[in-house]
Amino acid sequence: MTSPTMHERGPSPQRTLVFFTLSFLVRCDSETPLNPSTQWSGWGGNYYNNRWASESSPISSSNIKSAITQCNVSYPIGISATPVVSGNTVYYPTWNGSFAALDYVSCRILWQINVTDIIANYAPIVGLQTDQVRPVSRTSPQIDGNILYFGTLTHALVVAVNRLTGDLLATIQINPHPLAIVTMSPTFFDGKLFVGAASVEENLTLLPTYVCCSFVGNMLALRFDGTKFHVLWNVSMIPEAQSALGWAGAPLWGSQPAIDTNLRQVFVATGNSYSIPEVIIQCQHDTQNITAVIQHLVPDSCLPENIWQESVLAIDIDLGIVNWVHQFPPLDAYSAGCGFPGIAPQKIALCPEVPGLDTDFAMAPTFVPGSPSTPYGKDTLVLGQKNGNLYAMSAQAGTVFWTTVTSPDGIGGGLSWGVAVDDARVYFTAINSAEANWKLQPSNEATNRSAYGAASLLTGALLWEVPVPGNGVAYGPPSVVGDLVIVAKTGTDPNGTANYDATQGGLVAIEKATGVVVLDYGLNTNFHGGVAIEGEYVFFGTGYSGFTPPGVIPGAINVMSVEQ
Repeated sequence: MTSPTMHERGPSPQRTLVFFTLSFLVRCDSETPLNPSTQWSGWGGNYYNNRWASESSPISSSNIKSAITQCNVSYPIGISATPVVSGNTVYYPTWNGSFAALDYVSCRILWQINVTDIIANYAPIVGLQTDQVRPVSRTSPQIDGNILYFGTLTHALVVAVNRLTGDLLATIQINPHPLAIVTMSPTFFDGKLFVGAASVEENLTLLPTYVCCSFVGNMLALRFDGTKFHVLWNVSMIPEAQSALGWAGAPLWGSQPAIDTNLRQVFVATGNSYSIPEVIIQCQHDTQNITAVIQHLVPDSCLPENIWQESVLAIDIDLGIVNWVHQFPPLDAYSAGCGFPGIAPQKIALCPEVPGLDTDFAMAPTFVPGSPSTPYGKDTLVLGQKNGNLYAMSAQAGTVFWTTVTSPDGIGGGLSWGVAVDDARVYFTAINSAEANWKLQPSNEATNRSAYGAASLLTGALLWEVPVPGNGVAYGPPSVVGDLVIVAKTGTDPNGTANYDATQGGLVAIEKATGVVVLDYGLNTNFHGGVAIEGEYVFFGTGYSGFTPPGVIPGAINVMSVEQ
């Protein structure tokens, strides 16, 4: 598919760049509500993907310490998807291959289905699929009346089931590559379901006999008529002609697509390239010592405009026309065969000659309607990158308003699993998976672990960053409710050892205006996911086992409630 594209100058390495002036003189762009008033739906809570709970929730700093366990149901391999709520029922997938509906008031399982069987019945699980990816769902579901949708890892399926009974209604494969997966949680809006495909193919470069690579990421709009899925449009991140030359990659990982209801656009972001043609490798060698290229002051001449790796896209939800694309340079050709940045490649022959740093967008953008708190008063997109950069962009044009460096990069991030945004601030989890020494801002406190933070939605200025309690590690995305940010502590490291203790996670609540930690509630297992909030209830899954067998970290679905 050909489409108009827009490419801006790459971000400067300076900590914060602000590209707006006199925003108070500019009228607000949007007439849409600042936060859709719905129960928690999907990974991001609503079709803005902002992880901002309804203002009707009574949860606040005055009562969060009263939180008690209302319901706890154990699972042998755990849960990492953010649960979804409808009425008195919470819905969630598990890493052991099931999907459940739980009445959280009575703590009674209403129904539970076997996702692994659904996957195996669609097509046999064969070859590398068996070793490289679990036959499960890890996406937060979406609700359409009495229909519930979710994605699967193996076979990259989207599944429709009856929300009241769990009965299977239909399945569709959204990418035919044998190593394609669905990690992005779908978004439902105006009768359409939006979802994209990622892949574990880049991990196969650890196998000396594997010929890399052929996967290409794609984004779809689906309609379900009650018995069958229909593809409304399908946008490939790499044109077929370029794929034939050797380009591969540009997966869509998460968190869930965001919707601009006024301009009827859906927003997604992509990951790195897996493989590139020989002529591009020569181009990299010819330009790698040019200062302007190294500092990303000019577009990367080796990265064609129609290769949408590490890009943000706005797509017309009705027609599938790409309204704009913003590429973030440089060309990032990376696979697992390269090892980790700063460490000698593990499989030199299977790594691109000029390896990138694997700085994916592992999350989809958040849409923020224009207000006095957004740059120029304009409709804005906010998203983070695995290199630690946090961006605000024009939702209408794709230009960058500001860029803020929040933290060090790393294979796991940086910023990976999503951000939360309210009417004034952007909240993030700085993972620092490489355990680099860095200084939190603006306090200059030193740490070599993860941190939580907040930035001004208007300017990108860092308002606070605080270390995870217990010298802890944090991966999960924050959620915001009332005057609080509620977020996961994935594990602890009180002794400063090389490997954190994944059996001792926690639920952390922070005053959103100040960064003061008001609750550090200990858990007896790993907490890798995010929190859903509905009324006086907090929902989250614990335990995490990753895409690849056989690792097992047990967990549970947890429902806590505060005193009103």
